Amino acid sequence: MSKSLKEKNENKVVQARINKELVDEAEDIFNDLGIDRSTAMRIFYQQVVWNNGLPFEMKRPEVPNEETVKAFEEDLTNAKRYTDLDELFKDLKE
Repeated sequence: MSKSLKEKNENKVVQARINKELVDEAEDIFNDLGIDRSTAMRIFYQQVVWNNGLPFEMKRPEVPNEETVKAFEEDLTNAKRYTDLDELFKDLKE
């Protein structure tokens, strides 16, 4: 059932707690774009509706595998150090 004209023109207040630094950075960008916070939020909500989801891809941060974690934890204090690239590449080929 379609909404009446009155229902389509009703506004709803949306509130969110967002870190001050993030808000300040985003609002600097909004100002550069010539829009205010409310307009940015309306654009975001419209994009959600048009995309039938978030208007961007969301991914979990990649978790390093066991091999990578071991490499991070490896003690390199006694590792051979190079000042000559030719020597480094020679050792890599061996």
